[in-house]
Amino acid sequence: MKKFIALLLIVVLQVIGNVCLSYGMQQVGAIKISNIWTFLTVGIQIITNPWIIGGVACLAAFFILFLVTLSHLDLSYVLPINASQYVLTALFAWLILGEIISPNRWIGIFLVTVGILIVSQSDRN
Repeated sequence: MKKFIALLLIVVLQVIGNVCLSYGMQQVGAIKISNIWTFLTVGIQIITNPWIIGGVACLAAFFILFLVTLSHLDLSYVLPINASQYVLTALFAWLILGEIISPNRWIGIFLVTVGILIVSQSDRN
């Protein structure tokens, strides 16, 4: 049960972190750096945006938990399970960020999901 919770947290933290970063960067806007002052201005906008701060915090927590999980489970098991974040990230991007996902992307997401199901049926550790 601990393995399941750790793997679930890894996926959820990574998805939430990526969605927060994307939303925060949409608020910052397209980055065009022409001189040092625009670089500093954009940098301040980025490091003070609460969505970006939250995203970085989630991804930092993900990384620490990922390392802890790797100390207990095989990489060949953890990484494919972690790939389920691609599915959830696409769903969140579509539902929350309003991104349009092409049929080809959905097919790819379906194939990733099938692979995750196959790997999750193995029980090495």
